Amino acid sequence: MKNDFFHDLYMTIRDVRVRDCSAMSLSHLLHGYLSVYAMVRVSPILEREYGTLQEIHGRLREIAKELSKAMKDTSIELDERIGYVADLMDAYQTYSDMDLLNEALDVTYRILTVNEKGEIVIPGRTPNVCRLLCSWYYFTGEEWCLEMAKGIVGDYDNLEKKQAWQWLRAVSCFKNLSEDMIFWERWKQEEKEVLGNIIISIENIGIAGKETFCFELLGMWELKGKGFEL
Repeated sequence: MKNDFFHDLYMTIRDVRVRDCSAMSLSHLLHGYLSVYAMVRVSPILEREYGTLQEIHGRLREIAKELSKAMKDTSIELDERIGYVADLMDAYQTYSDMDLLNEALDVTYRILTVNEKGEIVIPGRTPNVCRLLCSWYYFTGEEWCLEMAKGIVGDYDNLEKKQAWQWLRAVSCFKNLSEDMIFWERWKQEEKEVLGNIIISIENIGIAGKETFCFELLGMWELKGKGFEL
């Protein structure tokens, strides 16, 4: 996928009204902007294409505040809501809003319950749960979180195909925390193939109606194309 295609999509995305987006679209927007922020932070010359870090930062803040409402909406299916909690923790590492972080941590306390034996109980083995565990480890340093996350992200073969993009998020999150080089090498090629297959699908089917989803995935592709790991 050529750079100018992603740039054109980015110009369209900049005009999207955040308040009009669904919660899932906000999640895709957030991750797309996090990729753009990472590229511009390392290569300031890209400000000519994507705007200043301050402008991107402001957009992230706007998206995160809207997404925090979805995180607390108990009418939303639990695993989806867990993804939004992890999103806000991801955003905090770029946009340091303690109020939003404390809200996310408070929701996490209620999600990661303790049974009668004093053991932590996780609500399933999904990519979103993996990301939540990685974020909890990042903020608490509790090793059991990373071990559980490793078991989930390493179970790619049992995931549904529709979860592939969520798995890419989880792998990226885990790799940023783990020093397990064996794991890295094992999944490096798989990660590349999964993302490549999604990009091919986008090229073949087009982006109509899926602009925010494509923005996130093409942002991942651009990030790798500029020499960064996901």
